[in-house]
Amino acid sequence: MNGPSYSQHHQRRTRLTLALVLLAVTLVYLLAATRASLWDRDEPRFSRATVEMVESGNYLYPTFNGHLRPDKPILIYWLMSLPIRVLGPTELACRFFSVLGAAATCLFTFLIARRVVGERAGLWAVAVLASSLMILVIGTLATADAVLLPALVAALAVYVRMAQEPPGPRHTLLLGLAFGWALLAKGPVGLLPGLIILVALILQSRGDRAGAAWGHLGRLGLAVLLGAALFLAWAIPANQATGGDFLRLGLGRHVLERSSRPLESHGGNFFLYLPYYVPVVLAGFFPWTLHLPGAISAALGGRLGGRLGRNLLIAWVAPVFVLMTLVATKLPHYVLLLWPALAIAVAGTLTADRQSRLTDRDRRWLRRGVWFFGPLTLLGAAGLIVGPWFLPGKTLRWTGLASGALLLVMAAWAIRAHLADRPVRSAQVLLAGILVLLAPLLLGAVPALDALKISPRIARAVTAAAPPHTPVAFYKYEEPSLNFYLARPIESLADAAAVAQWARQKETAVLILPRQTWRGVEENYGRLPLRELAAVQGWNWAKGRELEVVALLRGGRPAEGRSP
Repeated sequence: MNGPSYSQHHQRRTRLTLALVLLAVTLVYLLAATRASLWDRDEPRFSRATVEMVESGNYLYPTFNGHLRPDKPILIYWLMSLPIRVLGPTELACRFFSVLGAAATCLFTFLIARRVVGERAGLWAVAVLASSLMILVIGTLATADAVLLPALVAALAVYVRMAQEPPGPRHTLLLGLAFGWALLAKGPVGLLPGLIILVALILQSRGDRAGAAWGHLGRLGLAVLLGAALFLAWAIPANQATGGDFLRLGLGRHVLERSSRPLESHGGNFFLYLPYYVPVVLAGFFPWTLHLPGAISAALGGRLGGRLGRNLLIAWVAPVFVLMTLVATKLPHYVLLLWPALAIAVAGTLTADRQSRLTDRDRRWLRRGVWFFGPLTLLGAAGLIVGPWFLPGKTLRWTGLASGALLLVMAAWAIRAHLADRPVRSAQVLLAGILVLLAPLLLGAVPALDALKISPRIARAVTAAAPPHTPVAFYKYEEPSLNFYLARPIESLADAAAVAQWARQKETAVLILPRQTWRGVEENYGRLPLRELAAVQGWNWAKGRELEVVALLRGGRPAEGRSP
């Protein structure tokens, strides 16, 4: 076979392999997106706000329970509205674009890895990224993060292309579109690739006699302006329509306040929380934590993609990690942008091992990955095997036992290969093991956990037993999932006195609250004229405790022939 024809054949084979891998990722993630109802609290907030947008026809700004929701910009709501209009307000419709976002992130990660560490490593990067724990979770949740991430990685893919070929207006345009998408998805954090590119340019410019790297600064500035213009084309009318509240609350509270002080108990003492993201990365990148120390050694040593690869990975990881460490509010997904970089580093290390380019130091650090991977595996297996015994129901105990046993077998097999200086073999074991482990998790454990949720069951009971469109109020159980599954506005009662006053009104309505809270109200205000409509015992995942919630009917009568 001659050179050109072989090259074309190789390219076609790589593209076909990539397409099949991305298809497999999408199908697995779609399956995962259908295995559970929405998880409190962010998923139902985004989802219900989108349903309200579709129902009202107001696509300029989102509302939740009839009130402005300025937490995130508009893009996630626009995207979610499309499948909701086709499929209705289902879990799959709400999570659909998160699944596509995860697949798109894998694609852009491949495009970067292919240019930096090679096509084989690019395919490995996709496999590593898609099978890492945090991406598996974020890519199947109805939130803005999986929609934001592909835009961030796409911007870096454009930069890598600019660094390797003569730049032109199309690069500036593509970079600007990526910035615009990211800004519309999650606001100022969408400019993070600009910081990464700036640091990468500084590192690249060292020793560059012609200063070619600095020629990209003007294009970066124009791209940021283009992205900002796209964002402002929506933000200015939305802010005017809300009397300035969108900017005041969205930027003031949800950006500036989150940066300066912990909000909603996500964070605490600044110095105590400084190492917060170290365990987040180690656990969230599982199971590839096994290869991570060796990958860091190889990346810092310049054995992954030469100078460009080293500078890109350092600029990608270090500024994001430091910046998010300094932000007062701490949440695991704040460092999600690191995952594609870590996947590229691990993939490049596997390829470098095949080509005998790793040093003895790299191999020592590869073996030391067991120090982190081993304890994480034991903790994960213990949680799967022992945890279900502290939850109601017996089904979860068997699926947890099966999942925990599979995890231990996978880990033992991978560690054995890893300590024998066969990192590629250990990676193959991990990838196969994760695919096998997903079966009991998605088909058994996740549905069993979902069956313990309270809101979907109490909502079904109210819908079945109360007259249609009956007004609903809640007290001491204000979970957003209740808004989503009841599919109507819900009145929030401020205190026990408000509950007593509400109960003595005559119009037919339903009150939802914990049984223990109801008993406390009646102890203070006497027996109230309410009839129990339904009761659900379950687990409040948002607060991590068992709870019995009751639905009480005021006036009217339950629908004939239907029971909760």
